[in-house]
Amino acid sequence: MANWNLSFDYAAVFFLLLILVWFFNEKMVPLRSHRAFLVLLINALASTVLEIVTTWMGRNMDTVGYNAFFFALTLSNFAINVTSVTFTFYILQLAHIDILKNKLQHFLFRAAIAANIVVLALNLRLHWAFTFEDGVYRISYASLFLYAIDAVMLTICVVTMIRFRKNFQFLRVLPLIFTLVFCVIMALLQLIAYIPMLNLMITSVCMTLFHYQQNAGTVTDMVTKQFNRRFLREYLYSIFSEKKPFGVIAVAMDDFKFINRTYGAEIGDDLLFQVGKYLGGLRASGTVFRLGSDQFYLVIDKRLSQLPFVAEEIRERFHQPWFTQNGTSVMMSASLCYIECPKDADSYDSMIDTLDYSVSFAKKTKKGGITYVGDLDLSKLRQEKRIEKAIQLAMDRDELMVYYQPIFSVEQGVYNSAEALVRLNDETLGWISPEDFIPIAEKNGMIVEMGEMILSKVCRFIRDFRLSDTTVQYIEVNISPVQLRQPGFAGKFKQILEDNNVKPQQINIEITEMTTINSSAIVQQNIQDLVDFGITFSLDDYGSGNANIDYINHMPFKLIKIDKYIIWDSFKSRKAGITLAYTIGMLNALELCIVAEGVETEEMREHLTKVGCHYLQGWYYSKAVPDQEFIQLLRRPVAH
Repeated sequence: MANWNLSFDYAAVFFLLLILVWFFNEKMVPLRSHRAFLVLLINALASTVLEIVTTWMGRNMDTVGYNAFFFALTLSNFAINVTSVTFTFYILQLAHIDILKNKLQHFLFRAAIAANIVVLALNLRLHWAFTFEDGVYRISYASLFLYAIDAVMLTICVVTMIRFRKNFQFLRVLPLIFTLVFCVIMALLQLIAYIPMLNLMITSVCMTLFHYQQNAGTVTDMVTKQFNRRFLREYLYSIFSEKKPFGVIAVAMDDFKFINRTYGAEIGDDLLFQVGKYLGGLRASGTVFRLGSDQFYLVIDKRLSQLPFVAEEIRERFHQPWFTQNGTSVMMSASLCYIECPKDADSYDSMIDTLDYSVSFAKKTKKGGITYVGDLDLSKLRQEKRIEKAIQLAMDRDELMVYYQPIFSVEQGVYNSAEALVRLNDETLGWISPEDFIPIAEKNGMIVEMGEMILSKVCRFIRDFRLSDTTVQYIEVNISPVQLRQPGFAGKFKQILEDNNVKPQQINIEITEMTTINSSAIVQQNIQDLVDFGITFSLDDYGSGNANIDYINHMPFKLIKIDKYIIWDSFKSRKAGITLAYTIGMLNALELCIVAEGVETEEMREHLTKVGCHYLQGWYYSKAVPDQEFIQLLRRPVAH
């Protein structure tokens, strides 16, 4: 041992000190695992330093004396053996396992440390764990007991990382297990071949953990220097697992895009930095997170009775000006919501959903004010979540249904087309209206996958039932603005048609007025690509939104579908009837085809035909029906 080459240990000390510098130079992460990692670093550093000191003392035993050397060697063995205990403790903290609440685990850790102390203390006299004679280090039978403890600890680590991998937000299990295996190999080499590389391998484990798990830079927002959304989940998951009550104040900036447009993004970032710094400097003991471009969360785990007062203090601050770096004063507004957990939400997901809903509600009804989540009726939110689960389940099981409502051609006297309408029937909720589940699917992005599934079903229907041999020339498919905003949407749309051997002329896309009003470059490009492919477009629910004639002139519409409520009003009000007649006359003058929705009576059929509607759609002819019923409908005489 006295002849050991300590280069590996010197390298280990250098890297451990470097990690410690990085650790203390970063923002302190408020988790028990962060503190446990610091203990692991100190343990590894102590083990390495003691190995260096012990080797030096072994080389100078005539000066320092055998007893002092053997005592230092005992401390070195204790430090390196306890590393497995501190490492296991750290892994359990990452997995949000509180060993203080688990009597068996608590006993195991105390017993492991106590066993090391007892065995190594008695070894000073009994020499039953290791000896050092004639310059040779030899292990004895008691050391096998200590190595068995190390093996148990490492087994607990591996089992925990695999079994509770969902609890680890950022931990990369495979690189860590890989380095642990090398640690075991290095431990064997150090014992058998006397190559002192174990501490360097332990250091490599620490570096791996710091890079993947403890690096505060990965959980800190670069603009505000506050914690980011990525870390919020980890932090709140830890608090929820500890069953500790806490409160969250959501600070949502009002119209912050206007600030960026007016003063520029650089000044906007500086103002956000000031807001984050102000929230972090409040007297309330809280942790600040930046969730999005203009939203902060302040998590408070002490003195929850002060939540409304802290919220009021924040609101008052926003009544005062903020100053840019060049001294310009800027007034900003923020809507605040606060929640108490687990009283108002008992999990991370439910808390985020509740606050998102509450912030949205506050911005619409109480802009610049304070809203307590407990005062709101959250039944709508809960219903939305139930519907969201029903949508996902139906998509996973391929249980979304497509119904078809025929469209009658006045000129041809037949059903020349049909509108494809999605239907959802849940085991628990029953039939769910498209007016309820479509907006939810659009809000969470599920509409993209749903739209592809519906289009595929429509294409299979056209192909399998050979609609080209019937009077039906095309099927109208509703496309959401969310779908049209997806880059490459047109390419996927064309691919689905080609995979099912469906011609572009057999599909018509319906889009709403809001799609045309809020169209972006991507939307325009997707529409143009589909038009070039041969797809026709129709404007759905004309008259229900804000689109004017300019949109009709500049968008590639072949069909204009007049909203059913406009149709119904025309039969209730003389003015509405005149307005409808002139609207139809204008659209005819523009050589656009007109579809009247909501046709329910003979009177409506006759009048709408007389004023110039080309196509009629509504319950007078048929409600939306499944594919088999639709085919049967085509075979029956049509009511003229």
